[in-house]
Amino acid sequence: MRVTTPAPTDRADYSQADLADPRLYTSGDAHLIWQSLRTAEPVFWHEHPGEGFWVVTQRADAQRVLRDHQDFTSAGGTSIAMLGCPDPAAGLMMQASDPPRHQRLREQIGQPLSPHAISRHAETVRSIVTQALEPIADGGIWDAAAALSQVPMAVAASLMGLPEADVGPLMRMSFATLAPLDPLYRTGSEQQTLAAAHSGIMEYFADRLAERRRRPTSDLISHLLAIEVEGRRLNQQELLLNCLSLIVGWVVTTSQAVSATIQALPGQRGGEGTWPTSVPVDSVVEEALRWSSPVTHFMRRARRAVELHGKNIGAGDAVTAWIASGNRDETVFGQPYLFDAERRPNRHMAFGSGPHRCIGAPLARMMLRLMFHELFKQIESFEPAGTPTHLVSNQIAGITSLPIQVNPRLG
Repeated sequence: MRVTTPAPTDRADYSQADLADPRLYTSGDAHLIWQSLRTAEPVFWHEHPGEGFWVVTQRADAQRVLRDHQDFTSAGGTSIAMLGCPDPAAGLMMQASDPPRHQRLREQIGQPLSPHAISRHAETVRSIVTQALEPIADGGIWDAAAALSQVPMAVAASLMGLPEADVGPLMRMSFATLAPLDPLYRTGSEQQTLAAAHSGIMEYFADRLAERRRRPTSDLISHLLAIEVEGRRLNQQELLLNCLSLIVGWVVTTSQAVSATIQALPGQRGGEGTWPTSVPVDSVVEEALRWSSPVTHFMRRARRAVELHGKNIGAGDAVTAWIASGNRDETVFGQPYLFDAERRPNRHMAFGSGPHRCIGAPLARMMLRLMFHELFKQIESFEPAGTPTHLVSNQIAGITSLPIQVNPRLG
């Protein structure tokens, strides 16, 4: 997604905008549209062929939609891509279930992803990061987005006990489920690409589950096979859907947060990219998450009639909470279009909000700390060396190519 910096008084004619069109995020100005909506119509009915949806753009309202499972359910589809059809994963996948079942699934599935559990993988993650950064040692042109994009999937493969050779194919299939129109991942029509990617991932994990049943290990797949939720173990469909959710979720956050930061810094510093000085890495991580907002939105459905900002949301209506807009809310963030590594407080919602807050957040933060630490250590400065290529997606913000000229740090 293009990250633009509209002036505070800039406005767009949002009545003609199509927030469901993936091309908006590569060649349009979604940030200007969201800014206009936050100011003039923070709860907006968006017409769409087949089924329209509500657009919620202010941070507090977006948080309410995501937190309030009494009024808004996750079992009717969680993204625009699922408009007009029932969600086959409803109640089966952690992401597509509501409390109390969601909490029971989360407590069991999330045990290996707790801060204490993932700390044991720090050196493995560091090794994966340093391997991705090897080409920058001699300086020159480096495609930061392409190099970093495989890091999250490589870490996921390590946690799931998957072969290194499977990282590339899994990454391509995962991105295809989120960006089926992107030239890098498209394999046919949008529906053909989605169908092939979903079936490919499900078939892959069906084989891995069969292997772990024969030879259990200590990895995440074996953990899923062993857990019990509501007095029973997960059935095959539940296992496959939650493997799908975890593997797709892993490709979303970390590499985009770093790439978007690398793109932002030269623009704010006269064309030369230098790292923030005297700022803890943790602060850089949190601002990178706010700035990049890797997940653009989540969708819910109203369980009953709800009034929000004077608008009557009907029972069953689709409601989209725009995280990328909430993270630029002027009433919460001073100078929201400035990358400020010293921002305090930084109450971003990059990981969502409420019961469904990203289960992988501790792992993502650890990965980002290690990635920025290694980048700070190895790169003195950098500058753009070509035009970035943005991921064609209305669900996640991504950069697929980001060439930079690297000046390595001596010694």
